[in-house]
Amino acid sequence: MGKKWYFRVIGPVLILCFLFACSRPHKSGFDSEEIDTSRDPIQRSASSYDPIVIQKKDGYYTLTPVAAYELAGKVVSKETYWFGWESDLSPLDLAIAWGKLAETEHEKYVSFSQTNRWYFYEYKPECPLDNDYILSHSSNNHIIPATENISLAVKGVGKHEKVILEGFLINLKGTYKGGEVYWNTSLSRKDTGNGSCELFYVTKIRINNDVYE
Repeated sequence: MGKKWYFRVIGPVLILCFLFACSRPHKSGFDSEEIDTSRDPIQRSASSYDPIVIQKKDGYYTLTPVAAYELAGKVVSKETYWFGWESDLSPLDLAIAWGKLAETEHEKYVSFSQTNRWYFYEYKPECPLDNDYILSHSSNNHIIPATENISLAVKGVGKHEKVILEGFLINLKGTYKGGEVYWNTSLSRKDTGNGSCELFYVTKIRINNDVYE
């Protein structure tokens, strides 16, 4: 009787532990240097890079790099998406702030939220940072992970954690269930409205001191 109970309990526990371990990202490196969230994103021409082709169950997509991109900052909001062809490529958005906006002392003045692939911010009248500064030092990033490991790492990012994301801003064209689709990135940190978010193909991410590729 005791042995049967033992195997009935321990068996499922071992399975759950195995599945949990498989769903955790594997670190590819460690960097003890403090992440500098004060600097602006680094954007360079990506004209020499070849398009990236992604095949999914119901779609076929060509991603054209238009800029090599590196973003260091603090996560101020995260939203996960489950429906639509976009979520098959980009399962989540990260709203990230840098410069003075990433400093802890300004958290009490500015709040961020996300919905339907948009991000929003509100700031108190006494905020020492004006609207133009907040706009130009924060961005909503549609994350397309280059690997499953990066996907797992990004999904584990928490609010207020410091990150460095590297990869490409891309324009996308493809077919989904027989219909044509497209999705383009912003190349400016100062634009607003539809099309102002970054479509970010991430090839490497650092979360605090841990690096994932």
